[in-house]
Amino acid sequence: MDKTSDTNDSAALVFAGGMGLGAYQAGAFEKLQNSDAHPFRVNWLLGSSVGAVNAALIAGNPPEQRIARLREFWSQPDMLGMPPLALALPVGGRYIRNWVSALQARLIGARGHFRPRAPGFPFEDFKSLYDLAPMRRTIDRLVDFGRLNSSEVRLTVAATDIESGETALFDTQREELTIDHLLASCGMLPEFAPVMIGGRLYGDGGLSANAPVEPALTEKGTRLVFVVDLFARAGGRPRSLAASLARKNELMFGNQTLRLLGFWRDTLGRRSDKRVVYLSYTATPDEADAEKLFDLSAAMVEQRWLTGAQDMELGLTRLRAEPAPPLIIIRDR
Repeated sequence: MDKTSDTNDSAALVFAGGMGLGAYQAGAFEKLQNSDAHPFRVNWLLGSSVGAVNAALIAGNPPEQRIARLREFWSQPDMLGMPPLALALPVGGRYIRNWVSALQARLIGARGHFRPRAPGFPFEDFKSLYDLAPMRRTIDRLVDFGRLNSSEVRLTVAATDIESGETALFDTQREELTIDHLLASCGMLPEFAPVMIGGRLYGDGGLSANAPVEPALTEKGTRLVFVVDLFARAGGRPRSLAASLARKNELMFGNQTLRLLGFWRDTLGRRSDKRVVYLSYTATPDEADAEKLFDLSAAMVEQRWLTGAQDMELGLTRLRAEPAPPLIIIRDR
């Protein structure tokens, strides 16, 4: 497909950041790819943080291998060669088990994703709490960067300039993307280190644009935009310190995206034929509050994957309704 294609049957898929919650996006994509009920094709992927990694796994593989590559990425062993400690607990509900799983990842890392970084001395040499070298190897194995940088599917990766605070959008229409661009987009301080690219230091896209939706809203030729967020803005009253920290993340990141989409709907959206479908992952009460981002256990990965597929099915059903509104919101409750 020509990079300048302006067909009106094209769709963009925007993936937000959210670490271990990103399995939700994989499930949503699987449902979208396997659905026969849509007359469009996804030819533009935009992502931030783990959303950028998911997008690269899709753009960097042929259609028939994309789900398998996503499965392989999200099916890494839970921990670094050790059985999940939570499985050995004789008592305790899923909430306790999920907390133990998340804390174990905090302590010893998660295979294929990250590992603890040895503290440096002097402390001025501090880089981050964790090293993304395992993810670098995983991406190098699962993503074909020749295909990713071809004209087959456009990829836009969001990062944040650590010094200026500006959002940087690295785009295969303008430049060749590498693993460094993906890891820069994952550089959420202090957990993960920023990356130097072209003399500038770039960190996590979520620091400025957790769901980099603006280009997809403003560029012509994209009739449909699917936004797959990982934080639901609406939620209940927190009843503990841990729940308060989780709610803070949901409000910060969920608000960031929905306020922008609401402004677009009330201004440009009603006068255009563009449609936006917004999905957001709503965590279940048994998840590990703010630490759920570090819960990469097989059970939680599968739960999030299935939820993403279910929510995408709801979105496609709403999209087929006539007339479809400019902005369709699934699970903002």
